[in-house]
Amino acid sequence: MDLGLSGKTALVTGAAQGLGRAIALRLRDEGCLVAALDMNTCALANLPDMVLPLAADVTVEAELQAAMAQMTEAFGGVDILVNNAGVQSKERLPELDTELFEHVLKVNLTGAFMLSRLVLPQMKERGWGRIINMGSMAGKAGGLTTGAAYTASKAGLMGLTKSLAREGAPHVTANALAPAFIETEMTDRAIRAELAAQIPVGRLGTPQEVAAAVAFLASDLAGYITGEVMDINGGFLID
Repeated sequence: MDLGLSGKTALVTGAAQGLGRAIALRLRDEGCLVAALDMNTCALANLPDMVLPLAADVTVEAELQAAMAQMTEAFGGVDILVNNAGVQSKERLPELDTELFEHVLKVNLTGAFMLSRLVLPQMKERGWGRIINMGSMAGKAGGLTTGAAYTASKAGLMGLTKSLAREGAPHVTANALAPAFIETEMTDRAIRAELAAQIPVGRLGTPQEVAAAVAFLASDLAGYITGEVMDINGGFLID
């Protein structure tokens, strides 16, 4: 099915590997002009030539501004922003210090805020835009395998999504995904079988399935969906 994304410009953060890479490649395959933003320059170098690599740390506003300038020069602006960059934290409160808590929030939440603030005005001016944020089931149900910092950051990101949906209306939509137990580097290999046994569909999800959901939310087929948090968890959390 043609999702009508050919020629759209997309910026995906945390795109050098894992979910971000799968999302960047899916949007490229849908015909988007894709920029992949990541601080891992070595992994960025392994992306296909058709993807524009942007080296930046999502916690440093000046680097994000520079990356945006590069993308604007190359593609003319951003139609689709996917805030995927994230860091996991499993520390419980007794061992979670303030510095680590604030670092997790800066990567998972503040970076998405800064980029959204940069792109939303131009999206509204152009009369079309999509902001898609990578939340987590942890932000809805509390962290089962993650700690308080990660849970708080993802809950905050999903709340930010709802505010962006109101501020972006009527022409810019903002939605979040809430995946759980996806086969990426962040999923502990030692407990994958144990997790799969608890999931109604009987397996972990794949990055490609998450990427497919992103592509749908970016398309005009999802033009009447905004402020939504879409679950992708194989039925583990049904609410």
